[in-house]
Amino acid sequence: MREFLIFLGIHSLEIQHLEKVSELSYATRDYDRETRRLESLEESSKSLTRDLIKQDKSFDDFARGQLKLLHDLSGSAFINHYDQQQTSTTLTTNISQLINDWKATAQHISEQTSLLNEITSKTIIDSSKRLTLALANVTNAIKKREQSLNDYIKIQHKLDKMNEKLGSSTTTLTAAANTANNNKLEQIRKQLNEAKQQYELKNQILNNELPILHEQRAAFVYPCLEAFIEAQAHYCDQLEVAYRNLMGQADVGANSTATLDEINAKLANIKSLSIVASD
Repeated sequence: MREFLIFLGIHSLEIQHLEKVSELSYATRDYDRETRRLESLEESSKSLTRDLIKQDKSFDDFARGQLKLLHDLSGSAFINHYDQQQTSTTLTTNISQLINDWKATAQHISEQTSLLNEITSKTIIDSSKRLTLALANVTNAIKKREQSLNDYIKIQHKLDKMNEKLGSSTTTLTAAANTANNNKLEQIRKQLNEAKQQYELKNQILNNELPILHEQRAAFVYPCLEAFIEAQAHYCDQLEVAYRNLMGQADVGANSTATLDEINAKLANIKSLSIVASD
């Protein structure tokens, strides 16, 4: 802070006087620490909101994409032709039935995704936005405090310059001139006192309440985060149950190696055709 005041062009003696009056030297370090904490909290809140909005969009894209895929498959000429020509299959249901079961599963997942996004919006995103708005008010209070400090410094500088001018003057002033100068000095001192009170009031409020704000952030965030984690866990559980049920309806085995072998065997049959073989 001292370097900042010197940068403003304030004489060292004036700085000492100002520090003595406002006790800046005692409060500056703690105040700067708390304002840095506030800036970090505000940026974290904004970043969290952005990330969660992206996550909601990703989940929504997944659910919508799956429904679109099934809609396209349902109207596929290939699927309809395969159902008509199918004579044997390792599945207990035909392809159309499997797609319909999958579509019902996808619709359930889409509903669960909407529910998750709604909970996320209420518990985290909206809360984070409200916190950001509250922090913006704090930022405005900090700006007002800084403006009060600047006003205080300017008036103090004005008073010191006038005292220096009157003290260095060798001209004998008339009684009227002395009275005018004294009135002017008294007016500036009054302005200085008012500016000092305004600054110290704003400074005291911030010094008292910024640490409280920093401590209370956890009490605000933790319930939101807990509700969000519970919603995520419920969503993942619903996805697992839905897909397990779908596998049971389709009578799909868990042996992925056997399924891959079957796919490779059918692909080998296709490649054995002369029109498929490469030259």
